[in-house]
Amino acid sequence: MSSIKHLKRAQIACSNYHYIKYSLPYFLNSMVNLGQHLIEFYAASPHLSVEDATYNSVKVLKRELDAREIKVCCLTQEQCVYPINIACEDDAIRERSTQTFIKTIEFAAQLQAPYAQIVCGRGYFDNPEEDAWKRSAESLSRIVDKASRYGVTMVIEAASYNTTNVVYDSHRMRRMIDEIGSPNLKGMLDTCAVAMAGEDIREDLALLGQDMVHLHFADGTPLGHFIPGEGKLPLIDYLTALDEVRYTGAIPFEIYNRLYDFEPEGTMKKCLEFMYQVIPE
Repeated sequence: MSSIKHLKRAQIACSNYHYIKYSLPYFLNSMVNLGQHLIEFYAASPHLSVEDATYNSVKVLKRELDAREIKVCCLTQEQCVYPINIACEDDAIRERSTQTFIKTIEFAAQLQAPYAQIVCGRGYFDNPEEDAWKRSAESLSRIVDKASRYGVTMVIEAASYNTTNVVYDSHRMRRMIDEIGSPNLKGMLDTCAVAMAGEDIREDLALLGQDMVHLHFADGTPLGHFIPGEGKLPLIDYLTALDEVRYTGAIPFEIYNRLYDFEPEGTMKKCLEFMYQVIPE
């Protein structure tokens, strides 16, 4: 019998990270096939390129979501593969990156998504981290101001040090949230990033407290973003820790791994089966 007492299946969210070789209608219909009504939407080509999308194209997407009774818990634009970097030394790149997030906020509001995800960028690794921090905080302050006016909350993800040298662990996330000091800036955890940073998820949850509002759930070694059971992470213990603090946010799968691109629905079904064994109702 599962020891989970408070987490609910309604918190489980699917996502389109590993559906990108398939059309958007295929993904949306797959959610219907799987009986899912909550998703994290990965805003990337070909499903939704933020830089190319328009108000009208997002309006069509919202209509398609509504027709299937699907809600978006978080809009997560691509910002690791694309040249999006709010801490970049190059002023033009940094400004374009900031403007892309501002556009993402507008789309999140249009989709009625409460959250939009952000990574705090990176500076050159041969330059001082504090300089990158200052640039990131300046950009983030502008982005969060925009989010507050649109009723959207930005959630910081502490990506691994391979990706960023600004916010790469929960302590730096806590520092950035406190420095910006806005109710429209919160934090999130990624199970692979927690393991990569060598952190204890219970300590992270205590550190972030009510500011921990979102999650990326995947297996890893510690990286990898595998489906549950194909990595080595203590996923059931992670869920138990969330249950202990009565976490009420969404639990989206971030299966950001090209291994699964050719059988996306079967992959998502395996993720759901794992969760259904752990979360009773």
